[in-house]
Amino acid sequence: MLPLKTLLSKIHGSSTIDFGDLFNESVILFKKVWIQGLILQLLIGVIMVPALVGFYIPYSKLVLNMGSNRVIDSPDFIPELINSYGISDLLWLYLFLIVVSLISYVLCLGFFRAIRQIDQDEAFIFSELFYFFKSPSIRKSLGIGVTYITINIIAALLYFLPLLYVIVPLMYLLPIYVYNSKLSISEIVKISFALGNKKWGITFLTIFLNTMLIYVISLLTFGLGGIFVGCFIYLPQYIIYKKVIGFDGSKFDV
Repeated sequence: MLPLKTLLSKIHGSSTIDFGDLFNESVILFKKVWIQGLILQLLIGVIMVPALVGFYIPYSKLVLNMGSNRVIDSPDFIPELINSYGISDLLWLYLFLIVVSLISYVLCLGFFRAIRQIDQDEAFIFSELFYFFKSPSIRKSLGIGVTYITINIIAALLYFLPLLYVIVPLMYLLPIYVYNSKLSISEIVKISFALGNKKWGITFLTIFLNTMLIYVISLLTFGLGGIFVGCFIYLPQYIIYKKVIGFDGSKFDV
């Protein structure tokens, strides 16, 4: 693992990345990891779908009634929701969604571990997707996930532009933690924002275009294609990390 100063120096001294090259390399890498990406999407689906169904079904009747009465578009929506279900029930439901989101986030950490192994022609082991659930790293992995959610919430409270800005740096929390896991959480956040600031334009462009591409594929295939290509959204981050920071040739230090 490289020290903090070396990582920051690599970021500040990095050259421009061509969008065409980035997209082509992402496609090549996708051909190698699409099966692992499909497994990731299925695992997240198994976790998220029951949670979302359990979350929305209790509110469906209330929301429909509010929609017909146009309450849902008024300031009375939140008070009516609280009166109907109570603050404690709402807090438990939102807490449950956060926990489910954290589990999905930790699974994505395992996917980035698998990406590097496959990119370096190493054999993929299914259990690697669950690597960050192991006791030596689970606390820090959850800490990274909580940091991600917290920064997003703070940015959202500051309205649209701050949230739009932090999307890019936060995307790099995943690869930077996976490949430099001995750094502290504050150092990981610092490097993520340094890399995100340096490559904000190219990263945002790829996120936007890849999201649109996945959306169109999902529409044309009635959602099925999105499951197969959903992991494509993560690959440019890996490639940018690889081009800017690279690897020191050592094994994972988790």
